[in-house]
Amino acid sequence: MKRLTIGADACTETLALLITMAWADGHLDEKEKASVLAAAGVFNLTKELRDRIDQILEKPMPVEELLVESLSARDKSFAFVAAAWMSGVDSEVDEKEQQLLDKAAELLGLTAARQKELLQIARDLEPLRKGDDASWTTEIVSLFKAIPARLEGDGDFEVAFE
Repeated sequence: MKRLTIGADACTETLALLITMAWADGHLDEKEKASVLAAAGVFNLTKELRDRIDQILEKPMPVEELLVESLSARDKSFAFVAAAWMSGVDSEVDEKEQQLLDKAAELLGLTAARQKELLQIARDLEPLRKGDDASWTTEIVSLFKAIPARLEGDGDFEVAFE
């Protein structure tokens, strides 16, 4: 079994991008906020990184302000797949969401071909579960565990957050 590690910075900036995507409609509800905070706890983020998430939850942040310079190519791909998945959770990508995805792809330095590959990976991931049993916290954690194996290809993987 291969161990894939996702660092705290990658988790934080991916959560920041997801929050930015969620803000695309101009509103972030309390359930979404609570779930992101709970997911941040699962990822064992430092107080400083949790404070960054708190700030983004309170006020939308421009995509250009994401701190992605130090992320690896794999981490950037990871963040983009998560954002693409988020944009399609309601089975329809809104124009504002598409614009944000395009800006994110540019910021992350993704070529058009790589962006197309990553969009397909996002579409192939399990869709958001609907109904009373749906938990954004569970969905986000499941998403973060599913993406690395898809990026790496076939194999038996264990995902760890550090």
